[in-house]
Amino acid sequence: INTNLGNIMAVVLLVLLSVLSVLIALYTLSKWKYDYWEKKKVPHPKPAALFGNYGPFIKVKKYYGHMVQDICRQFPNEPYVGAYFGTEPTLIVQDPELIKLITTKDFLYFYGREISKYTDKETLTRNLFFTHGDRWKLIRQNTSPLFTGSKIKGMFPLVEKCTRTFESLLESKTKMSNVLEVRALMGRYTMDCIGSCGFGIEFNTMDDNVKDNNFRKMGDMIFEISKARGFALTVRSVWPAVFYGLGFSVFPSTISKFFHNLLLKVFEQRQYKPTSRNDFVDMLLNLKQQEILTSESMMTREKVTMKIDDEWLVAQCVVFFAAGFETTSSASSFILFELAKNQVAQQRAYEEVKEYLSKREGRIGFDCVTELPYLEACTEEALRLYPGLGVLTREVMEDYTLP
Repeated sequence: INTNLGNIMAVVLLVLLSVLSVLIALYTLSKWKYDYWEKKKVPHPKPAALFGNYGPFIKVKKYYGHMVQDICRQFPNEPYVGAYFGTEPTLIVQDPELIKLITTKDFLYFYGREISKYTDKETLTRNLFFTHGDRWKLIRQNTSPLFTGSKIKGMFPLVEKCTRTFESLLESKTKMSNVLEVRALMGRYTMDCIGSCGFGIEFNTMDDNVKDNNFRKMGDMIFEISKARGFALTVRSVWPAVFYGLGFSVFPSTISKFFHNLLLKVFEQRQYKPTSRNDFVDMLLNLKQQEILTSESMMTREKVTMKIDDEWLVAQCVVFFAAGFETTSSASSFILFELAKNQVAQQRAYEEVKEYLSKREGRIGFDCVTELPYLEACTEEALRLYPGLGVLTREVMEDYTLP
């Protein structure tokens, strides 16, 4: 018994010493890396061991955008601020002119996204939102034609049809209560628009049995808000090698399986041939027929290619679905929220829309985009106050010196 107890104690002691050694090594490494901005003479807040300047975010206690905002407020007059994302140095750019350089003129130096080299680890991160470099260019070149003014104008009758259904939904809801949870309603409306315009499918999320709607469930799953999802995203951002090395993923496989089956169903309905709809599914069918995408490299001008497979098609499908309904519904909700707070602005917007409809016998036309300047101003102001992304992350790919 004494021998067994001694062996157990030895094992426990060995484990404790191993853990302690790892922690000491990580602490020493982090302290060693925390002199980067000091050497560059860049203003920066004092980092904490392991967590750097993002401790509350890494511990899932504070939103990423608010975390960056807190750091910036410590240096309000600086064009840029140094910080440490975990143990990695990051530069937070505040000056608008420098931001323009990074995102436009000198974009070729900053075409990387956050943890760019890990985008192929999951099916759902192989899309325009996550990928970078030549792959990003290939995807953008082949998907952006869908969003030209003429294409969107051609889809407008489908949007108008969804709008009429939405009107009926609002009428029934306001009869039951004078208090509405607008965010959920806008999500149902924009999701139906995406289904009709992009996939040629009636999602029917504005029906009464919305809780059992599979598309609504997928939307909730993609944008799940929970401590577990938040922690997973944080670990992936700070320590991606550890995250994927342990076999974790951000998105459950249920999502990719659902959209894979959805694509197959729509492809079969169209007999694997593009139709006259010229919608998102037709674009995917065209790309599927090409099999290989070709373009010039962003840096060397050499020919680059990318093979089209079913997983890649599913990734584009999911980002179109998710980004299409979520961003629009969020923006619309914030616009309505601000108008509800400001009765004067609300009345002015109402009068403008009322006048527009009176000239067109109550019908909405594609020209409403340009014929409602005050409502457009309300939209732009809401987007300024509540941007779709709190922080735009870019990774520098070549040596670069800020002016």
